[in-house]
Amino acid sequence: MRFYFFFCFTILTSFVFGQNKMVISEISINGNKKTKEHTILRELYFAVGDSLNAKELVEKIEQSKKNIETQWLFNFIDFDFKIQEQKIAINIDVVERWYIWPYPILEISERNFNVFYDSLKASNYSDFSKLNYGIFLNIYNFRGRNELLQIKYRKGHKEHYLFDYYIPYLNQSKAIGLNIVVEQFRMKTFHFNTVNNQLEYFTSNEAQFKDFKKSITLQYKPKLIFTHKLSFENSVYTIPDDPSLKEMNFIESSSNKFIVNKVQYLLENEKRNSISYPTEGGYNMLQFDFYKGIDNDFQNISLIAKNENHFRAGNRFFYGYSLKGKVNLNDSLPYVLNESLGFEDYLRGYEYFVIDGGKYIFSKTAFKYSLIPKKLFQIPFFDLDQFKKSYYSVYLSIFADMGIVYDKYTDPSNKLNNNFLFSQGVSLDFVTYYDKLFRLELSKNHLNEWGIFLHFSNPF
Repeated sequence: MRFYFFFCFTILTSFVFGQNKMVISEISINGNKKTKEHTILRELYFAVGDSLNAKELVEKIEQSKKNIETQWLFNFIDFDFKIQEQKIAINIDVVERWYIWPYPILEISERNFNVFYDSLKASNYSDFSKLNYGIFLNIYNFRGRNELLQIKYRKGHKEHYLFDYYIPYLNQSKAIGLNIVVEQFRMKTFHFNTVNNQLEYFTSNEAQFKDFKKSITLQYKPKLIFTHKLSFENSVYTIPDDPSLKEMNFIESSSNKFIVNKVQYLLENEKRNSISYPTEGGYNMLQFDFYKGIDNDFQNISLIAKNENHFRAGNRFFYGYSLKGKVNLNDSLPYVLNESLGFEDYLRGYEYFVIDGGKYIFSKTAFKYSLIPKKLFQIPFFDLDQFKKSYYSVYLSIFADMGIVYDKYTDPSNKLNNNFLFSQGVSLDFVTYYDKLFRLELSKNHLNEWGIFLHFSNPF
């Protein structure tokens, strides 16, 4: 509400000053107990000494607020200013988040909640083998410089051990960053084939499927909305020594080990007002991957592109859409590298299906109505600023998804491959602070199958 009055006041100011330039004489920041001031200043579209008219000032403050909101730094951000003798003094009030999160892990090891629940129900609620457990340490804003340190120790169905250190700024101009990741997955039961667009599993009581990755990423961010990333990754896949896995082309190797190097270039243009649940702004992504097998002749080049946009269509109405596509030049990919829809990417209404393939394109659209606009409230019994003030909002949306996955060598039973897919439905979305999102969806796919699905992430 405060920013709304500020916005109106600035508009009125524009009638007084017209196109006259005003100089930003001061930028003060309050509430940043841990975050370094230069970390916040790096994310602004203006600086001390800039000359702006009233219209430019409004636009740059709006852009700066959206940009800061996409960082995992603050729960609340407010801009205010004073104008005196053609000089602008800008004040920024922030409420920092709680940055150290040692999460206890108790999670499902399935593609989504519905698949897990159906599997549990089929066992008469007795088989909990698809659960993971452990500890996940996240230190956001590490050293007050918007760095992220992650350490994970996870046991259970899908073991995961992770060390991830992200440094957004290395040089004086804060344009170059670095990300170092070392991780390993281990499973005794894992999917090795797709039949009838369902996963088939292989179980070994002695050996495990292992996926060991090491990567280093150089980041170049010359402007606030553009990020270039160049990554070098080495992956080592190890499988149980079983003839059936080799016959299925699970990995590209005659032995039980597949080693592949990958060079990746990623370009991102980020202008959304939120990553977890955007309602305004856009996002564009272009990704180029080159794969080269070690001790084998495997090679592949893949290209992924995505365009996503969100608009305010009225006082409480919003419209959003995304378009994403992927092309692999190698049509004969090993199973471990042939993942398309059904995991991280999926079409709503097809949550029960897996659609593998080296080429795909799909789109998602949603028309949203804000049932309950962002509502602030105080949490009793909390003295910490990071927790005592919270918010929530509720949206009702109508959506439609469509797409197609092409796989030249797919099993004939996979009827959803190489066919046009379409779904529509309605969703009730609950959004709250710390990027928490709960979506309850009713959807229908082109097979005339209805379903109610629960999700915890941005559908786009």
